[in-house]
Amino acid sequence: MGQTISEKVLSRVVGRPVHAGEIVHPVPELVTVHDWYVVNFDRALKEFGVTRLFDPDRVLISTDHEPVAVSPQSAERQKKVREIVARYGITQFYDVGRGGLGHLFPVEMGMIRPGMFVEAYDTHVTNFGAVGALAIPLVVEISEVLALGSVWLRVPETVRVNLHGSLPSGSSVRDVAQKLIADLGDELIDYSVVEFGGPGLAGIDIAGRHTLCNTPLEIGAKSALVEPDAVTLSYLASRVKDDIGLIASDTDAQFRAVIDYDLATIGPQVAIPPTPDRVRPVAEVVGTPIQHAFIGSCASGNLPDLADAARMLSGRTVHPNVRLYVTPATQEVAREAARTGLMEIFLAAGATITQAGCGPCAGGRIGGMADGETSINTGTRNDVGRLGGATGDIYLASPLTVAASAVSGAITDPRTLIIPESKA
Repeated sequence: MGQTISEKVLSRVVGRPVHAGEIVHPVPELVTVHDWYVVNFDRALKEFGVTRLFDPDRVLISTDHEPVAVSPQSAERQKKVREIVARYGITQFYDVGRGGLGHLFPVEMGMIRPGMFVEAYDTHVTNFGAVGALAIPLVVEISEVLALGSVWLRVPETVRVNLHGSLPSGSSVRDVAQKLIADLGDELIDYSVVEFGGPGLAGIDIAGRHTLCNTPLEIGAKSALVEPDAVTLSYLASRVKDDIGLIASDTDAQFRAVIDYDLATIGPQVAIPPTPDRVRPVAEVVGTPIQHAFIGSCASGNLPDLADAARMLSGRTVHPNVRLYVTPATQEVAREAARTGLMEIFLAAGATITQAGCGPCAGGRIGGMADGETSINTGTRNDVGRLGGATGDIYLASPLTVAASAVSGAITDPRTLIIPESKA
């Protein structure tokens, strides 16, 4: 019987052929933890008397959820993280200003390859699937992996999504990603790997693939990945020193379901409160007043995302009733946004630019919203309190829709505004 990409990755790691439903104990090739959980895993290891990690060279720590210490308490936490990293001998430590968002910069730096197996604390590590890696979030079980090297895993089934056609003007991959999870639903996707393929992928860059792999977690997927192809090879060619091997599911692989999706039919979408899968066409919420907007996060903080927003904001200004925050996902994205003039467009429009990382999406500590306000943003979730305020409404949309809404002062269909061609 043939194998899916996920089954092939796990077979290689455990050293024998495996199929969906089997229990395995795979040792990850990389383990990632972000700044907010480092102190917690250290406390858990101390409680069990663990003084050294299984393999500190496989561990990557990133300061991305709170790169700017906004209080004495957060500064103290950053200090403790640095002490913990030194004590365990973790060399892959990307502190403030050295990497950015940990779900993205390891791909930029060539650390992630097709067919690689990664485990992490944070759920959105599935972004690594953009280049064909299998990345599994474990949350608190990551402490066991750090100490012992592995925890048990039931090999997931795979839902194959074949993309066809190309996106119409005014729509983006974020619109596809949001509508897709609403259409598929949690019953079909639960504990599966969503595998993207099909001819439509050829027109989607790595940034868009990050977005595709980011959203399925919100409806219970175990992971998500894109079948690596020529776009993958081109992106990684200057980033990975070793040979890059492609990996694909066998023609006779067993899938839980195979879905065909036509990109040409997708218009701008908005996820309405309070969950990311409550997706509606933008027309249903047009005119809703907003006070807060945000462009960034691991779902939509790459350079093409910022370029889309800049195209909409060029020559325009943010509405006086709206605060717009822009967060480059990584240091590389920030540098390129400055080099290509995007930062100047944001500043001229009246946006506030924050340090590379998660931005307001990480609890609203920087650029959050107050009680009773309404936000439209490109973050990952829209549950109440996500951006700091205990009350209020959060809508999720593409960078085009968010930027158009920030200009108008209310949720706006980006197709109603003239969008100049990108010069970035």
